[in-house]
Amino acid sequence: MKNKIRMLSLALAAAMLFASFGCLVEKDGDSASPSVAPVETGAAGTASVGDRNAVAVTLGDLTFTAGEVEDMYNSYIDLFSYYGMSAPTDEQTIAEYVQMAVEALISSKVPIWKAAEKGIVLTEEELAKIDSDAHYSADEEYTNLVLSYANYYTDAGSVENISDLTDEQLQETLNYLNLDIQDYYGDTISDIDVYIADAFDHYKEEALINAYSDKLRAESDASVTLDDAAVDTWYENAYADQKEELNTDPTAYRDYRESEDALPILYVPEGLAVIKVVTCQPEGEAPAEIAENEAKLLELEAEYGKLALTGADEATLNEIRETYEALVAETDALKQDYFGKAEAEIQALQEKLQAGESFDAIAPDAKEQVLYLNDTDPEFPDEVREAVLALKEGEVSPAITVGDTIYLIYYVGPLTSGATDRTLIADAIRAAAEVDAKDAAWEELLTAWDEEAFQKAVYHAETYAYIGR
Repeated sequence: MKNKIRMLSLALAAAMLFASFGCLVEKDGDSASPSVAPVETGAAGTASVGDRNAVAVTLGDLTFTAGEVEDMYNSYIDLFSYYGMSAPTDEQTIAEYVQMAVEALISSKVPIWKAAEKGIVLTEEELAKIDSDAHYSADEEYTNLVLSYANYYTDAGSVENISDLTDEQLQETLNYLNLDIQDYYGDTISDIDVYIADAFDHYKEEALINAYSDKLRAESDASVTLDDAAVDTWYENAYADQKEELNTDPTAYRDYRESEDALPILYVPEGLAVIKVVTCQPEGEAPAEIAENEAKLLELEAEYGKLALTGADEATLNEIRETYEALVAETDALKQDYFGKAEAEIQALQEKLQAGESFDAIAPDAKEQVLYLNDTDPEFPDEVREAVLALKEGEVSPAITVGDTIYLIYYVGPLTSGATDRTLIADAIRAAAEVDAKDAAWEELLTAWDEEAFQKAVYHAETYAYIGR
């Protein structure tokens, strides 16, 4: 259990660490009420009983306070409760959760500590940009908070600029905002300036962590080299995985084909074909009478069949036939009126094809798409697949109406199944192998640095012993 919790804590630490800022206001819309962040509490729901400013952990020149540990701990309790896990009550589990929070905080700032240890520094230009970006983010947060509170608590309405507020509206806004900020901090003196100053510090620290991580990552990447044997091993493993995946779900081939970040295509499953499609749809919703009439037609068919089997008189059967034919004509007229423009567009394209123009000429924006022919394809209706099965390479289907959509399909041709010729994608294979090797080396470094940091950190456990209890 402890290992699973710790793995989750490290995975979420970066996102959780900076989550406290920007949470005073709901972002669901202008009409939403500003949402007050709760006063920090322990697992039992009681207010903090320790000194939140007390030093909890030191790592080199880095210092973590008991308040930071408490905030992280409470964030995890909230997260786990969302997934149905109860707040711990026994001492062992509480201790595990607190340690998880401590290690998450340490792990989040390991890049700053390790960069200092290695003598890696940021240039004046880089530091200036970090400072400028942090000020921009903090100023943006200030603006969003003030405008949101002004919209909710005053008669200003949805103004776009703080300068649009009168002095009275601004003061009224700040009064409400500062009350919520004091609730957020659990005191009676904090205000928007304190909140924004803290937000600036967090934005700046986040940017510093990212900047040092980038430099450390570049150093790690530069140390990674792959010989041909390593590339061969990567290829064999990747090919086996890709083949198994695509044979299980051939339509996943589209993800490899369409994603710029995907691995090179090493294998093509059976049953795939390339098509180009033009679709036309009527404007608006189909008249309800069409569906109603079609339902009545089915009822008439069933009634007619039953009466015919039981020997009903010819007059009754004729009456049903006349009603049926009139309803068919009415439904066809409704469909013609609804589908007319879309059908005319498709017909105009078909006439150009008959006149000798190519499909690419009449539909230059139609992109190649992959269709699975051996079974249903979630991307296309079965009618499209059945139409393609009846075509030869280079042929165009007749117009196919499925629901409210009319399709015109050009069959480019089938994809050859099996292993992709490795010589044609050798560079892509090596590049993908290098990316994976660099990722693995970086993750290994981070894990090692985390463990080193946990060992070298100085813990003042007595300052955060109150948390969760």
